[in-house]
Amino acid sequence: IFIGLASSIAKSEMIYSCTEKKTIALTFDDGPHKFSNKLVDYLVTKPDVKVTFFTVGRFHYPFAIDTQEYQDAMKKAHDNGYQIASHTYEHKISDDKEKFREALTLQEEFIEKVTGDRPRYFRAPKGHCYEECQANLDSWDYKLIQWDTDTKDWDLETSGTEAQRIEDSINILKKKFAEEKESYLILMHDTETYTVSDIAPWIIEKSGMKEKGYRFVTVAECLG
Repeated sequence: IFIGLASSIAKSEMIYSCTEKKTIALTFDDGPHKFSNKLVDYLVTKPDVKVTFFTVGRFHYPFAIDTQEYQDAMKKAHDNGYQIASHTYEHKISDDKEKFREALTLQEEFIEKVTGDRPRYFRAPKGHCYEECQANLDSWDYKLIQWDTDTKDWDLETSGTEAQRIEDSINILKKKFAEEKESYLILMHDTETYTVSDIAPWIIEKSGMKEKGYRFVTVAECLG
């Protein structure tokens, strides 16, 4: 836990929800990885759907920085209008400011090498970013993105059958969508096969949210 920072120091606001009404921001963490190409190939068949990827350079093996296939998925996502954001370089945040900045720069450079653009949106691993972390991100001109709807796909990977995991996640979403909130900022992971093959398509095609007037947009778009 970060301590010892004066409360008067500006810190990056944690953004939990979209500000644009009737928007749904689908976000995918921890990739690009082996299922990312399949997800992007699916998404490009849905031209009215835009999503955001919070990417990592070195996390799941084989690492994205060493794997052209994963980089191709990230570039294709970017070239089709999806937002590419940072989720750290190695899925961790150092409590040393210089090391944090160094790792953040490595991820910026990786994303820029693949897409041509540097990210300005950031999500902390597990959402853990305390006062000093927030102040650093503010000084580096990053928007700190959390979520208001968690599919729990990351928590379901070792419990029950795959069919049960899918059902559990969709039931979470059904309860959330029944509230018909002004907007949704949804956490998922494109490292999970069932998220790519079942959960994300269910949201887009079968949840009924599009029919209720919701638009699927990037995080940048959902924040106006």
